[in-house]
Order: sequence, then C-alpha cells, then structure tokens
Amino acid sequence: MFTFAPIGVIHSCYKEKFGIPRQPGLVPAARAVLELLPPYNRAEAVRGLEGFSHIWVSFVLALFANHVVKPPRQAP
Repeated sequence: MFTFAPIGVIHSCYKEKFGIPRQPGLVPAARAVLELLPPYNRAEAVRGLEGFSHIWVSFVLALFANHVVKPPRQAP
C-alpha cells in the first residue's frame, strides 16, 4: 500500500459529485481551481505554466472503511 501526502485541493463549481458531467466538453463554462498546499504553493512550483491553457492533474481515490466509491449513473 502506498501513502500519499496531499499537495493540493480542487475547488470546482460543482457542489455534488453526481452533478459533474461525464464528458468535460459538455459544459465549456465550467471551471475549477487547484489550490496548492505548502510547501508546493510557491511560485517556482508553477513557473512556465502561464503559456498553457490546460494541465493534467493525476489523482488517487482514497478508500475509507465503510465507504464505497460509485461511478455516476448514465441518464436514461
């Protein structure tokens, strides 16, 4: 098992996990912000990103006891 320390938190316009569209291009106005936590919130950590419109963010879902991760259901 791996142990990861968080480097940041994502804040988005979606308040409920099942309100998020399955395909990101369906809501072009949707935005999210990545808040980097110390010590990663330094200017040199993001130097050079201003020349790009998008970044890839890799993440790991944490599993908790008595908690099940469920994928969103498709609308009929």
